[in-house]
Amino acid sequence: MVYINLEDERLHPFNGDELTLLLDTQTELRDVASQQPVYLFVDEVQNAPHWSKWARRVVEQNPQVRLVLTGSSSSLLSREIATELRGRARTFTVYPFSFAEYARARGADATPALLHTALRGRAGVALKKVFNQYLHTGGFPEVFTAADPAAILREYYGVMFYRDVIERYAVKNIRLLDDYLTLLIDQTACLTSVSATAKKLEACGYSFSKNTLTAFLRYATDIFLLFEARRHSYKIKQQLVAPRKIYAIDHALVKAIRFAGSEDYGRWLENIIFLELIRRGAAVYYHKEQRECDFLVGERGKIVSAIQVCRSLADPHTRQREIAGLLEVLTIYRLNKGLIITEDAHERITVSGMQLEVVPAWYWLLGGSGS
Repeated sequence: MVYINLEDERLHPFNGDELTLLLDTQTELRDVASQQPVYLFVDEVQNAPHWSKWARRVVEQNPQVRLVLTGSSSSLLSREIATELRGRARTFTVYPFSFAEYARARGADATPALLHTALRGRAGVALKKVFNQYLHTGGFPEVFTAADPAAILREYYGVMFYRDVIERYAVKNIRLLDDYLTLLIDQTACLTSVSATAKKLEACGYSFSKNTLTAFLRYATDIFLLFEARRHSYKIKQQLVAPRKIYAIDHALVKAIRFAGSEDYGRWLENIIFLELIRRGAAVYYHKEQRECDFLVGERGKIVSAIQVCRSLADPHTRQREIAGLLEVLTIYRLNKGLIITEDAHERITVSGMQLEVVPAWYWLLGGSGS
C-alpha cells in the first residue's frame, strides 16, 4: 500500500509527472509479485495536473493496481468525477459523522444486542445523553471535542461560502448570495421555493432574475451545503413545480449560523433523520395532500416506508396531526406499518389495522426497530 497527500507543501510546485513517478518509484523500491494487488491512496488528487488521464491510464495498463482517490467537494464534484473517469470509478460520498459513528467515537456501548433492553433501562439514559451531545455539536469530527464548537462551525461555513461557492463559481453579487443562503438556511426542514424566497429578497430592495437564485441553490447543493427533498408524485411535472424542503449538511452548523434556540429542536431532529436516510441510500420525498408526512422512502420507484418526525406526542393536537398524516400515506401507498420518531417516546399504536411504531431518535439512528 502507498499513500500520498497532494496537499503536502513539499510536493509543490507540481511539474506534472509526480503521479507517474509515484507508481514507478513504488515498483522500484518494493519487491512485489507482478500479480499481487497494489493499492495507491492519493488524497486531494485534484491538485495534480491531468490526474484523470493518469488514473485512466494506470488502471487500463496495470490491472493489479487499485486506486483510491479523494478530493474536496469544492474542487471535485461528483458529476465531474463521472465525466473525468468515464464510468471507470465508483464514487463514495463522505458525510459528517452519523449518530452511530459519533456514539462509537464517544465510546458508547451501542451494540445491537443492547438496543432493545436500552429502551427501558439505564443504558437508554446513557445513550440519550450522548444523543443530546450530538444535537449540540453535530457530526463534524473536529468539532465535538472543541471548546467552542460554534466558532469552528462558523469558520467551516465561511470556507464553504467564500472558497467553495464564490471562488469556484465566480459569483459577483456576494451580498445577494449571502442573504439568499441565509434565508434558505433559516428554512431548514421547511417548505420553500425560489419564488417565495425571491419575494422576500425583492422586499429588501434586491433586483435579480429567478435564474440567478436557481443557480445559487444549485451551487449550494453541489458543494453539499444544502439538500432538497421533493414532494412525491408519480407525475414528474408536479414534483418539479412543487415547493421543496430544505435540509443542511449538519444541524449544528445551521444552529451556529442562526444562533437558534431550543424551540427548533424538532427541525434539528428532522434534519438528522433526513441525512441518515440519505446515508442509507434511500430516495427521500415528502408528502402533502390533505395531510402531511415528513418522509416517504422510495426504493426502485416504489414507496416502501413512511416516517413522521416530531419532538413529542404529548400534545393532543400534535399527536392527532402526526398520526393522521401517517395514516393518509399508509392508505395511499398501501402500506401496513408507519414510523414516528420522537425525542423519548416508545409505544405501538394500532389504527384501522395499521401499525404505527413510535421510537426515540437515538434508538432508530442506531439501527433499532423501524430502521
